[in-house]
Amino acid sequence: MAIGVWEPKSPSNLTLEQIQAVLTAVKNIDMNELVSILEDDFIRSHSHMMKLDKTSWLHAVDLDSTEIETLIRFFTLAEMQLPGWDGGDRNPVIYLARILKDRGEFTPELKKWVKANTDNRYLPNGAVL
Repeated sequence: MAIGVWEPKSPSNLTLEQIQAVLTAVKNIDMNELVSILEDDFIRSHSHMMKLDKTSWLHAVDLDSTEIETLIRFFTLAEMQLPGWDGGDRNPVIYLARILKDRGEFTPELKKWVKANTDNRYLPNGAVL
């Protein structure tokens, strides 16, 4: 009898094109109405993004700060509005906010907006420890 070795699943890295596809889909919509605006197929096929680890979001550094802010707003609201889009301590907002912080462009106004539009205690900074 042979005993196999368990290897963890490698992280699912997003491509810049996948991130830009989400950005394109949400760029000019009323984000207060995500359920009624986004197609069911989009909602189902992109919900996995809410549970990816930080290494999956490395390509987001190639986006400009305005695009990252748009994604922060989208993922904040998506968690609240879309079924199956709960991210908890892996919500992409955490990783995207860190990119803006590294650039010195994460404004107090954006932080207030995130906190006012979520009940996720991890946003926007992530876990304390």
